[in-house]
Amino acid sequence: IMFTYCIDFSKGLNVPDLSANPKLADVLTFEIKHKDWYVVSSKINDVALRQLLMEEYNLPMKDVVVTSTRISFGAAASS
Repeated sequence: IMFTYCIDFSKGLNVPDLSANPKLADVLTFEIKHKDWYVVSSKINDVALRQLLMEEYNLPMKDVVVTSTRISFGAAASS
Protein backbone atom coordinates (compact mmCIF):
# COMPACT_ATOMS: atom_id res chain seq x y z
CA ILE A 1 0.00 0.00 0.00
CA MET A 2 1.25 3.47 -0.90
CA PHE A 3 0.30 6.59 1.06
CA THR A 4 0.37 10.10 -0.40
CA TYR A 5 2.09 12.86 1.56
CA CYS A 6 3.14 16.45 1.14
CA ILE A 7 6.70 17.10 2.33
CA ASP A 8 7.17 20.76 3.30
CA PHE A 9 10.50 22.38 4.09
CA SER A 10 11.03 25.59 6.08
CA LYS A 11 11.13 28.79 4.06
CA GLY A 12 14.69 29.80 3.25
CA LEU A 13 15.98 26.23 3.58
CA ASN A 14 18.04 24.90 0.68
CA VAL A 15 15.56 22.18 -0.33
CA PRO A 16 17.37 18.92 -1.12
CA ASP A 17 16.77 17.01 -4.35
CA LEU A 18 15.02 14.04 -2.78
CA SER A 19 14.76 12.22 -6.11
CA ALA A 20 18.58 11.98 -6.27
CA ASN A 21 18.75 9.94 -3.04
CA PRO A 22 18.79 6.16 -3.69
CA LYS A 23 17.63 5.39 -0.14
CA LEU A 24 14.50 7.49 -0.74
CA ALA A 25 13.95 6.03 -4.21
CA ASP A 26 13.33 2.66 -2.50
CA VAL A 27 10.35 4.00 -0.56
CA LEU A 28 9.07 7.04 -2.51
CA THR A 29 7.45 7.81 -5.86
CA PHE A 30 7.58 11.50 -6.72
CA GLU A 31 4.28 13.00 -7.89
CA ILE A 32 4.98 16.77 -7.78
CA LYS A 33 8.17 18.73 -7.08
CA HIS A 34 7.92 22.39 -6.13
CA LYS A 35 10.68 24.71 -4.94
CA ASP A 36 9.57 24.42 -1.28
CA TRP A 37 7.69 21.11 -1.19
CA TYR A 38 7.06 17.71 -2.77
CA VAL A 39 4.03 15.49 -3.13
CA VAL A 40 5.08 11.84 -2.91
CA SER A 41 3.64 8.36 -2.67
CA SER A 42 5.36 6.44 0.11
CA LYS A 43 5.62 2.84 1.27
CA ILE A 44 6.36 4.07 4.82
CA ASN A 45 4.18 6.15 7.14
CA ASP A 46 4.53 9.88 7.78
CA VAL A 47 6.45 9.48 11.07
CA ALA A 48 9.00 7.10 9.53
CA LEU A 49 9.32 9.27 6.41
CA ARG A 50 9.97 12.43 8.44
CA GLN A 51 12.57 10.59 10.55
CA LEU A 52 14.31 9.29 7.41
CA LEU A 53 14.44 12.79 5.89
CA MET A 54 15.81 14.28 9.12
CA GLU A 55 18.53 11.61 9.26
CA GLU A 56 19.45 11.71 5.57
CA TYR A 57 19.71 15.51 5.39
CA ASN A 58 20.66 16.30 9.00
CA LEU A 59 17.54 18.44 9.45
CA PRO A 60 15.94 19.47 12.74
CA MET A 61 12.29 18.49 13.16
CA LYS A 62 11.16 22.12 12.70
CA ASP A 63 12.57 22.21 9.13
CA VAL A 64 10.63 19.31 7.61
CA VAL A 65 6.92 18.53 7.88
CA VAL A 66 5.20 15.48 6.37
CA THR A 67 1.40 15.59 6.12
CA SER A 68 -1.22 13.40 4.50
CA THR A 69 -2.50 15.00 1.31
CA ARG A 70 -6.02 13.90 2.19
CA ILE A 71 -5.99 16.58 4.87
CA SER A 72 -3.67 19.30 3.59
CA PHE A 73 -3.15 19.15 -0.16
CA GLY A 74 -5.40 22.12 -0.89
CA ALA A 75 -3.65 24.30 1.67
CA ALA A 76 -0.18 23.21 0.55
CA ALA A 77 -0.94 23.70 -3.13
CA SER A 78 -2.13 27.26 -2.64
CA SER A 79 0.82 28.49 -0.57
